[in-house]
Amino acid sequence: MNIVFYSITAIEIDKYLYFLDTNTQMHEVLILNIKHRKKSIDHKILYSDLTRRELEIALSILNNLSYKNIGRDLYIAENTVSKHASNIFKKTGTKNKSDFLNRFL
Repeated sequence: MNIVFYSITAIEIDKYLYFLDTNTQMHEVLILNIKHRKKSIDHKILYSDLTRRELEIALSILNNLSYKNIGRDLYIAENTVSKHASNIFKKTGTKNKSDFLNRFL
């Protein structure tokens, strides 16, 4: 029981430290999303906000991590990362990873 508790605590601490490290990048992505939403309303592009997990993955994509490494860092499967990335691309009006990087970097 104690090993499980300490493992979960270590994972949560790691996640919190990740958020502290990427706080400014996350803020920039949120600002860009707000600007994009205003533009997309003018162009009639369907857009909705990113979920917390999608923001985590978007930040990792912006750091040029592979889907495999993102999955390892966030403790999810590579296919799950790919599905989240697909949703991110749809919500931000981009076609693929390179288009997403070009728009937000």
